[in-house]
Amino acid sequence: MTWAYSLDVQATLRDTDALGHVNNAVYVNWFEEVRTAYVCARRNLTRMDQVDFVLGSMTLQYRSPVYLLEVVTMRCAPTRTGRSSWDLAYEGRVKSDGRLVVEGTSTQVHYDYAAHKSAPIPDDWRAMLEADRAKP
Repeated sequence: MTWAYSLDVQATLRDTDALGHVNNAVYVNWFEEVRTAYVCARRNLTRMDQVDFVLGSMTLQYRSPVYLLEVVTMRCAPTRTGRSSWDLAYEGRVKSDGRLVVEGTSTQVHYDYAAHKSAPIPDDWRAMLEADRAKP
């Protein structure tokens, strides 16, 4: 698959649990980090008040544990663009050995915070999502 964006994250001491590997809840944060970085980079967003979407849903599949100080390359790419929502696929691999550690998807909903409801995806953002769409 071709990926639209990648971001390296390092497993820190606070990420680990009593079993010595990264706690499963941390992967949700890593998905958020790569998703936010992707959107901000593509749309040139620099302030929180420019963010105009909410998370609708997320799925994760854990494939392999991550341990302290391992660097994981998180990747994402759009897979679907609807009227007011868009989906991303994710993959995380340990940088040193390429081990697949997590895969997943999320649905984002374009949101009008003033009206408190979903809104159509702007044409310029729709075009970027389509251009970045994952290819098998």
